[in-house]
Amino acid sequence: MKRYTQVALLILLVALNCVICRPKPPVVIEPKNPNDPVGLPSGKAKSVLIVGGGLAGLSAALELSERGYNVTIREASNVLGGRLATYTRSPVCNSTSLCDKYLLNKEYDIEHGFHAWFHSYFTFKDIIQRLDAGKYFRPWEKVDFVFRNYKPEQIYSSGPYPLNLLGIIWRSKNIKWSDAFSVRNCRDDMQYFNYTNIYDRYDHMTFDEWIEFRKVSVAFADIILKPSVSVTLNERKVFSAAEMLLYVYYYFLESEKADKREILTTSFKNAIISPWEQKLKKSNVKILLNSPVKMLRFDNNRIVGDETEIAYDNVVLSADLPAIKNIMSNSVGTDDVSLDKLREPILRLAVAPHYKVMRVWFSGLPKEGTPDILETPDYQPINLVAQYHQLESEFVQWSASTGGSVMEFHLYTWEGPQDINEAQVWNRISSTVYQILPEMKQHKVIAYTVYGYQNFPSFKAGQEKFRPMVHTPTLHGINNFYYAGDWLHTVHPSALMERAVSTGRIAANEILLKDKVRQVPMTVLSGIGPGMI
Repeated sequence: MKRYTQVALLILLVALNCVICRPKPPVVIEPKNPNDPVGLPSGKAKSVLIVGGGLAGLSAALELSERGYNVTIREASNVLGGRLATYTRSPVCNSTSLCDKYLLNKEYDIEHGFHAWFHSYFTFKDIIQRLDAGKYFRPWEKVDFVFRNYKPEQIYSSGPYPLNLLGIIWRSKNIKWSDAFSVRNCRDDMQYFNYTNIYDRYDHMTFDEWIEFRKVSVAFADIILKPSVSVTLNERKVFSAAEMLLYVYYYFLESEKADKREILTTSFKNAIISPWEQKLKKSNVKILLNSPVKMLRFDNNRIVGDETEIAYDNVVLSADLPAIKNIMSNSVGTDDVSLDKLREPILRLAVAPHYKVMRVWFSGLPKEGTPDILETPDYQPINLVAQYHQLESEFVQWSASTGGSVMEFHLYTWEGPQDINEAQVWNRISSTVYQILPEMKQHKVIAYTVYGYQNFPSFKAGQEKFRPMVHTPTLHGINNFYYAGDWLHTVHPSALMERAVSTGRIAANEILLKDKVRQVPMTVLSGIGPGMI
């Protein structure tokens, strides 16, 4: 009888929620100067240096170049794209004879690592439309998880809020209704999420501490909440509760479509980066690859340029965080007080631990029904497995002609040596791979690639107070210098790739407003949660 009473109360609460509570619609930020011209006046030249050709820098370059600015991008790597960078390389053969047999003696497009585009990536969606890249995307409808101590889960959102969330619990093989009721303790932080105060309330606390503080059930935390931390490349035990609550809102609660995502059917280069580069070149953007910036020069409360003798009207610093820390450490200026005020908080920002992304070619396929993408939060150091022979056309064709498979393994919790080769990495992770996909043990390993990185910002507890905003340099009197990147704080909710491209657009808008050129509209999430009775 008690269970029936609980169910009846739950149905009543859901009905009331459906009537009263609604996810807030996205917010359109209109130009502050709608009556200004859409481009620089004829004959008026303005130059901009963009330091870093990742997503943030490319976003700023797109808006400024289309409005008549002379834009120069300096990128340290030999390719553009940042976390969407694609490298053309030959796999390292485990066996020369197998590489010959399986047609692997050639070059392939190997990306930085698998990515998905979420419903709330409004700025990135706008860019994709302008690049005519939508044809390369397909839905990723359901997210599959495997755990060591729980049954496999397939999580997806269906129906209006809050039925979409209740459906996740109803379909779960592991979460009990008593687990779901434990979430009532944190409704003020989740359903009544408020972006304006979330960092003041919880950035001092780790997410694990928040789970204990709010008495969230272990099963609900393990299956629904904690796996999301892995996409940030941060250590779960130190991750900020405030940042994690932003992710919960951003990817689960902002609307019934919050967890809807899309993935590419070809490489990042083919779909996005090459069309983006070509569009920039048509607007006369000067792109300098293999061109790391060593330092910046400041004079009389202005930034005047980099280590070269070239002067610029504006500079956007959009490199990754380790590069930015190095550039700011080496920068010089006549007004050291202002420069020190910029440098000090940046140097206190931490970088997330080293991670690796490995791609392996096998002589055979996994068992039928294996999900294209599989999240593995309990199988350290492997956090995600992606079947590229099911995802991207180049590898689909290779698999069709050879019968082999191509698997990508994301090693976000890598604790081994950083400077080791492909075979050594494989030797370290192979036993875990076979625990996740035991049938792969019967197939031969033909070849592999591996990349290692340490360039992702840390979001451990206590970091937010050091995190600047796009326009922070102007607050210190330097009115032609701006930041862009996923390491910044934004006035609206944002995360990951969307934070990168949106801060690039914000930086461009700051320059446009100053020069009396009409700003670019932006669509962003509301900062207020949907509510719950």
